[in-house]
Amino acid sequence: MYLFALVPPSTAWMNRASATQIALRYLVTTWADEEEEAHRLLGHLIMALLGKHEYELELTDLPASLWTAFGLVPRPAFMLRVPLYFEHSAPTPPLVRGPLVVRGAPAVSLHGTVLGPGKVPVAGARVELPALQLIAHTNTRGRFHFSTVPSEPRGIQLLVKARGCTQTALIEEPISDNNPLEICFDSFDAR
Repeated sequence: MYLFALVPPSTAWMNRASATQIALRYLVTTWADEEEEAHRLLGHLIMALLGKHEYELELTDLPASLWTAFGLVPRPAFMLRVPLYFEHSAPTPPLVRGPLVVRGAPAVSLHGTVLGPGKVPVAGARVELPALQLIAHTNTRGRFHFSTVPSEPRGIQLLVKARGCTQTALIEEPISDNNPLEICFDSFDAR
């Protein structure tokens, strides 16, 4: 047996409980003083492997250049694919030592305007709330709107991308309809 390569696992192995991510591919051959004996041994190995469902037998022709590289005369052989299992230890979650506490937080809307140099509204700017996986785009007046965001916790990060530039803002105070958020870009020069 010679470890020939590391290969992807067989698709038949993927549905097993402990899924394998890699397989070992071995070159298997036999030798004996008499050629007939070597062939008989190879036949016994193949018959023994046919009953083992955890292995995959590959009966392929091997190029003569392979045997030359090994410095051997070409001989009967086969490839054997063997799964390599990894023990995945899942982290032990901590014990719950108290009752479940559920707190509700009111939802609010978040809106504002993206402005460029000279307080000119920026249309088509991408406004993101990464922590909430929310995205909005500004309209022709530079306005954006998120209809529902939690009012707590404070300190929501806002990410604005416009004309190849990016700016972040941290929202600490609640935003009201009378006092919308303003994001100002001083310049759109490449940074």
